[in-house]
Amino acid sequence: MGFTITAAELIAFLTAQGFHIETGRGRHGTKAVKGGLQVSIPMHGGDLKDGTARSILRQAGYKPADVMNWRR
Repeated sequence: MGFTITAAELIAFLTAQGFHIETGRGRHGTKAVKGGLQVSIPMHGGDLKDGTARSILRQAGYKPADVMNWRR
């Protein structure tokens, strides 16, 4: 079973972890920033692909399990 999360939920998770959101132009202009760390978040409807979501979380220093615990 894959890991599922929407872009909006991923943004909410990262915001709760201390990231702030910067938006630019287009669907790929959303970035989560914390200190010198910056990750891009594609703004598409529906769930992000499993590999995309995991990659973004890995870049931010988190795992899918961290999101699952946050959801509780």
